[in-house]
Amino acid sequence: MNQLARKIVLPLALATALFACDKGKSGGGGGGGGTGAAGASAIAPAQGGLTRALAAMPKETDVVVGIDFQSMRKSALFKKYEPMIMEKAGKGLAEFKAKCGFDPMEKLSGMIMGVQPAMGGGLKAGTFFVRGFEKGPAIECIKKAAAEKAAEGDTANIDGNYIELLENGTPKFRALFVDDTTALFVMTGDEQFADKATLEAAAAAKDGEGLTSSAAFVKLLDEVKTGSSLFFVMNGNAGFIPPGLPFKMKAIFGWVNVDAGLGGESRIRMEDKDAAAAMVGFYKMGTEELKKTPAGKFLDSVKVSSKDADVVATFKFDQKQIDEMVEMAKSSPF
Repeated sequence: MNQLARKIVLPLALATALFACDKGKSGGGGGGGGTGAAGASAIAPAQGGLTRALAAMPKETDVVVGIDFQSMRKSALFKKYEPMIMEKAGKGLAEFKAKCGFDPMEKLSGMIMGVQPAMGGGLKAGTFFVRGFEKGPAIECIKKAAAEKAAEGDTANIDGNYIELLENGTPKFRALFVDDTTALFVMTGDEQFADKATLEAAAAAKDGEGLTSSAAFVKLLDEVKTGSSLFFVMNGNAGFIPPGLPFKMKAIFGWVNVDAGLGGESRIRMEDKDAAAAMVGFYKMGTEELKKTPAGKFLDSVKVSSKDADVVATFKFDQKQIDEMVEMAKSSPF
């Protein structure tokens, strides 16, 4: 998961930093409650919305995630932990701001991604829409940085809305602006960035293609609060799910809102209501031992029940609980 995150988070910022930074060389509030395709209007492509993003994703996509960074930044929880997050960003972020004249963390408003994770980790394929970076300033920054790094073999090809970054002639990043504030990039099975033709084909996809050609997926999405700080939808039959589980899932979906704490809901859709009720029973038995551990104190903030064929888990953690979780994570050996 960490490897995947390094590949996809802040792609335009990292791509520009490919030139703007020294690459490590030694030298001296919660979201809204909208559901379905209309709910993610703040983070989906400005032209075409979430429907356009989903149409560009292959029908075989197993996981769709939407993240509203702008909403998260406004939350009290983010503001409390912002110094820690910025520290993790390192000096590369400061160099980026100095060279490009804007803070990528402040500009980035949202991301919609559809991926096919590989069994055991990694990525088989992925389609990503990143919203918030203005096309003009981003392209100018990349041109400037490429000129400064030309002596080291780093170059950039800019062709209209298309951006290609290279190291010694080898493409390291490719993206296509689909509107003035939304960039698209696609990753292939070997975790390489797809070429211009592939990006243009994805950008031209229409409603009824890709994931929007799946009536089951579109119907399920209508139940998801896509206007939240984060939402996700996962195929219960995805290839990366370990085989031999004692139960069958149709889908896993949910949403999280960030304000002073964390709250949200996740659902596992089973084959029928009996299977859902049985899974809730297994959960309750399993938590008896967990209650005896340090993490057991948080169980009262999670409510698990069944509704028709769904296992429903609702949760709400306040800032004090989040603080405790963070401290526990720091001391964990894993």
